[in-house]
Amino acid sequence: MSESSGGQASAQQAGFVGVTRKVLERLALPGDQRELVVVEVTYPPGGVAPLHRHPVGGVIFIVEGVAESAYGDDEPRQYRAGETLQDRSDSPHTLFRNCDPERPLRFLTIYALEPGRSYTTDP
Repeated sequence: MSESSGGQASAQQAGFVGVTRKVLERLALPGDQRELVVVEVTYPPGGVAPLHRHPVGGVIFIVEGVAESAYGDDEPRQYRAGETLQDRSDSPHTLFRNCDPERPLRFLTIYALEPGRSYTTDP
């Protein structure tokens, strides 16, 4: 999955057809090899992510729409615009979907990761 750098902020294909990612910010963390990354992600109507993992925890802020998410054997939970959820690194992300069959889901993902390393990996 490719990401654009902060100043260029172009939309990129990521994950599956119809998903776009736009890197809004990349900030070097002083005294650390990681950078803080803020990415705007848009899922198409009814879009469902494939099974995946995250190498580090992160925060998702729902900007528009309703998302449903679950990790491992956890029960799915819905998150609406204005709510946050935590991406976990300790368990596979077994469900993440846009609940609306007619409108896109838009959210921000915020995480700290080494430059060049992908935030989403195969299970």
